Amino acid sequence: NKSPGHGRAMAKFEEADPRWKVRDLGDQGKNVNAWHWTESDCLPWFKAEFASKFDGDDNKIMSCTMDGGKTAELWCHKLESCTGEAQINRRKGNKVMVLYEMEVKIKWKALISDSDGKEISSARGNYNMPSLDTVDAIDDFEIQTKPNKDTPESKQAYEFAKTSGAHEVRKMIVESIKKLQAEAGVGGGSVPKPLAAATNGTAAAPAAKPAAAAAPAKKSAGGSETVEVEFKFNAPAKEVFECFTVPQKLMAYMQSRCEVGTAPGARLVLFDGSITGETVSCTQNEKLVWLWRQSSWAEGKMSTATLTFDQTAPGTTVVKLVHTGVPSSDVHGNSNMKRVVEEGWKQNIFERIKA
Repeated sequence: NKSPGHGRAMAKFEEADPRWKVRDLGDQGKNVNAWHWTESDCLPWFKAEFASKFDGDDNKIMSCTMDGGKTAELWCHKLESCTGEAQINRRKGNKVMVLYEMEVKIKWKALISDSDGKEISSARGNYNMPSLDTVDAIDDFEIQTKPNKDTPESKQAYEFAKTSGAHEVRKMIVESIKKLQAEAGVGGGSVPKPLAAATNGTAAAPAAKPAAAAAPAKKSAGGSETVEVEFKFNAPAKEVFECFTVPQKLMAYMQSRCEVGTAPGARLVLFDGSITGETVSCTQNEKLVWLWRQSSWAEGKMSTATLTFDQTAPGTTVVKLVHTGVPSSDVHGNSNMKRVVEEGWKQNIFERIKA
C-alpha cells in the first residue's frame, strides 16, 4: 500500500502505527511550541549588570563633603554573589513581565578623611539584600549593612556606609531593574485601574466578553449583594490556580504589590492595599475562598469571594466566582459597588490573567 508518487507506505486501518497515536504530553503539553508564552532566564543578565556596577578595587560609587570639611568615600569592590531566579516572561499578545526573586551580596569599604586628607575612620563590610522580589515595590527591599569589625575607629565610616552608602546602592539596583524592564519592553500597554479606584460614582466601561458571562447580581440581606461571574481560560486548572495563589505571578498580572497564600489565615493584599483580607480555605487546584474588603467600604465591612476551578477539558478551565456580602454603597455615597466589584473582577483580574 504505497501512495502514488511517494515511497512511504500508508498505515493500514486499525494497524498499530505510531503515526496514528496521540501521546499524553503531560506538563509538556501546557505550552506546546511556546504558543502561550516564552520564558527567558535573565539571572545571568543581573549578575553581569551588578558586577559592572559593584566590582573593582577602584570602583568608587560615591564621594561627598561632610560637616567640618571632612570627605566621605565609598567603594563597592566585589559582587560576592547573586543567586535565586529571574526571568522575562512574554505572553501571547506581547505582554511582557520581568519576574525575579534574588539574594545579592556586595563587599564595600568606606573612608572618612579630614580637610587635609588624613584618615579619620575606615571600615569594610558587606551589603546583603536577602530578598529582591517582584512581590515588593521596586525600591522596597531590605539592605543589611554588616561591618567586618565593630570598633570605635570604624564607627563613623560604618555609619556612613549604612546610611548614605546603602541609599546609593539601593538607587543603583533600582536603576538596573528599570533598565532590564525597558530593554524587555515592560509597560508597553496601559495598566488598568485597581478594583477599588473606581469610587467616583462612574464604573469602568464593560470589557469585551469573549469568554465571560456574568449572572445578574443577587440581593442579600442587610443591604449587601452577591456577584456571580464565570470565566473560561485556555489553560489547565493547576496553571490557572497558580495565577491566584503564587504572589510573583499575581503581582506580575496586577502590576502592583500583592500578597496571597493558600494557608487559612494567610494575608490577602491586592493593588497596593486597595483590597485586603485573608484566605479562609483552599483546596489545591479546585477551590479558593477569601475574606475580601475594599478600602472605600465602611469600617469593619467584609465580604466573601469564592473561586472554583473546573477543568472541563484538557487545557480548558472555567473559573466560577461567587462574591457574597458586597455592600450596596461605599463611604463616599456611591451606590454602584456591585457593578464596580463585578467589572473589577472581569477587567482587572480575569481579563488581565487571560491576556
